[in-house]
Amino acid sequence: MTKEELQQELLGKTYPEQVQISEDQIVVDVPLFLKVQFIELDKWQKDITKCPGYVRLMKFKEALKN
Repeated sequence: MTKEELQQELLGKTYPEQVQISEDQIVVDVPLFLKVQFIELDKWQKDITKCPGYVRLMKFKEALKN
């Protein structure tokens, strides 16, 4: 999934106050979380799938399906 596809899918929507993206990670400020992850993704120069921000965004996306 590209950065643009992630932005289209995740930005501009309403989310619960907290989202648990893994057993040990809970997002408590979704707008700030998304902002920071996309900033990190913008600055990443290597393979996008190895970017920690990308990995967290994909976990966030998957957590919303459950």
